Amino acid sequence: MPSNLPANTLIINEFSKIQNLLGQEFEIILFDARKGIHLEALAIAAGTLKMNGTLIVLLSNWEKLHSQIDEDSLRWSGSLESITTPRFMTYFKHCIHKYGFPVLYHQNDLKFDRTFQQSFVNHNATLDQQKIIEQILQKESELYFLTAKRGRGKSALAGLLASQLDTKIYLTAPNKSAVNILAEFSQKEIIFIAPDALFLALQNDPSFSENAWLFVDEAAMLPIAQLSAFSQHFKHILFTTTIHSYEGTGRGFELKFKQKINRTFSDFELIEPLRWSKDDVLEAFIDELLLLNVEDGFKQTLYDKSKICQITERSQEEILSSLSQFYGLMTLAHYRTSPLDLRRLFDANSQRFFTAENEQDLLGAVWALKEGGIEDSALIEAIQQGSRRPKGNLVPQALCFHAQLQKACELHSLRISRIAVQPMWQQHGIGRQLIEYITQNYDVDYLSVSFGYTKELAQFWLKCGFSLVHLGEHLEASSGCYSAIALKGLSAQGIELEREAKQSFQRNMPLSFHPLAQEFNTTSVDWELLDEDWLSLKNFAYFHRSLASALPAIRRFLMNLDEKDCPLMRDYFITKQIPYNKKNGLKLLRSEIAQKLKKEAR
Repeated sequence: MPSNLPANTLIINEFSKIQNLLGQEFEIILFDARKGIHLEALAIAAGTLKMNGTLIVLLSNWEKLHSQIDEDSLRWSGSLESITTPRFMTYFKHCIHKYGFPVLYHQNDLKFDRTFQQSFVNHNATLDQQKIIEQILQKESELYFLTAKRGRGKSALAGLLASQLDTKIYLTAPNKSAVNILAEFSQKEIIFIAPDALFLALQNDPSFSENAWLFVDEAAMLPIAQLSAFSQHFKHILFTTTIHSYEGTGRGFELKFKQKINRTFSDFELIEPLRWSKDDVLEAFIDELLLLNVEDGFKQTLYDKSKICQITERSQEEILSSLSQFYGLMTLAHYRTSPLDLRRLFDANSQRFFTAENEQDLLGAVWALKEGGIEDSALIEAIQQGSRRPKGNLVPQALCFHAQLQKACELHSLRISRIAVQPMWQQHGIGRQLIEYITQNYDVDYLSVSFGYTKELAQFWLKCGFSLVHLGEHLEASSGCYSAIALKGLSAQGIELEREAKQSFQRNMPLSFHPLAQEFNTTSVDWELLDEDWLSLKNFAYFHRSLASALPAIRRFLMNLDEKDCPLMRDYFITKQIPYNKKNGLKLLRSEIAQKLKKEAR
C-alpha cells in the first residue's frame, strides 16, 4: 500500500457495502484490486470522484495480470476455487491503454500536487431541471420517468420538485442513502419507506397512498412486480433511474415496465453532467469497460417473415469477437444484466452459446451453462441433506435438495441461463427454434431453466416441451417473482428424471403452504407415505432439509399419528409461524419429528 497518500484519500479494499458510498464525493480514491477486480465497486468508486479528482487502481503485477488468480471469480464463475481471468484482463489492459491512463510501477511515482477547495453545492435548479420541474407540476400525466447517466442531477431535481409539491411525499429506494441526497435539495419532509415495507403497506391498507406522491429512486433496481403494484395505488409517481448503469440497464427497464402499466406517463432525460466535464475520460473509460452503451448501439431490425433465420452454436471466442452485439442483445432483453454477467461471459468455463441470425443481424441468442456430472456420491448425499452447497450446478443442486433427486446431480445437463430475442422479432417462434435446435443437436441428459415465475413465461417453456418441477418459497429480490425450475429430458435417464420431478412436484404442491398452490391443485391430495416421504422426513429431522420442502411429507406423517403428537408442528399448520425465534424454533420442530420417527422406526 503506498505510504505517501494524502490524508483525505478514500481507500476501498472491502466491497460488500460499496453501495453505501453512493451520493458521496471524494477527492482521491485508492481502489485495491490486488486480489481481483470487482467491476461494480470500481464503477461506484469512479462515480463518487470529484471533478479533477484522482482514482488509483492498485494491482499486483501489471505484466502478469492474465495469469493471476482473481478472487472475484468466486462470485460468478461457478467454480469451487478462484480462477485466472485472461480474457477480461486483456480487455481491461486494452481499455487502460486506449484512454491513456498511466501505468506506474513504483509507489514513489505517485505525485500529489493538486489542491481542492471546499466544494460549493448549487441548490438552485439548472435551466434543464427547472423546465422538467415546471412540466411535472402541471400534472398532465400520472406517472413521470426521469432517466440520466450518473452525475446529471436526478436526485437534485427530485429534491427541488419535492419543495414545490403541497402534498405528502413518500420515497422508496434500494438504498436509504437516497434520503440524504434528496434532503440536501429539499426544504420539505420526505418520508422514506423501504420497497418491501411499502409493498406490504399497500396490500394491507390501500388508503395508505391517498393524497400522496411517491418518489422511486433507482427504479431499475427494483422488481417490476413491485413497481407495477406501486403504480396501481399512487395517483402520481416520479420514477428516477440511472441509464447505462452497473445496477441494471435503465432503458431496458423502461421498455419492460411500461408494457405492464395502463397509466398516462411522461418521459424526461437529463443529458449534461454536473459533477464532471462533458467529455470526462474516466466516465468514457467506465462506460466502455462495463459495455454500458452497447444497448443503445445494438442494431434492431424490423420483422420480415420472408427472411430465413439461421441457428448456429458459437464458441466463446466467437461470441467475444462480436461482444458488443451479443451483450447488447442481452442487456436489451434482460434489464438486470450486470457486470457479474460480463465477467462470467469473458472467463467462466462450461458456457455454451447459440445464436439465431439473418445475414449479419443477430435476432436471438441462448446463453447456457453445462451442469451436473458430479461423481462424488458423498458430496451428492450431503447436498441432498442440506449439509453442503458447493458453488455452481444451480439446478442439479436445487432438485437434489428440494425434490430429493440425487440423479439430477449425476446426470449431465445444460441450463438455459439467458434467452433473448429482438423485441420486433418476438412472438414469431425464434425462441422455440433456438430451444429445438439445442434439443436436436446437443448431447446431454436434460435441459433445464430457472426463471422468475409468471404465467406467460411458464407457458413459453411448456410450449418448448419443458415440465415445471419446482417453485421457490420466497419472492426473488431481482424479479419480485417466485423462482421456478423447468426440465426437458433428452436421454432415457433424463426423460425419467423429468417424469419423477414433475410427478413429485404435482403430488406435493397441494400439501404445501405455497401462495401459488391453488394454481397447481389439479389432482386429488395424495396422503400415502411413500419412500420419498420417509427420506424427506429423515433429512428434515436429522439434517438441514428446509421446512417448506419437507412440509408435504410431514403433513402425511402426522395424518397417521395421534392428534396430541407433535403439538408445535400442528400449531405451525394453523399459525404459519415458527415458534420462538426462527433458529431455535426450527430445532424444536426437527426434534419433534425425530422423536416420532424413532418410535415409528422404519
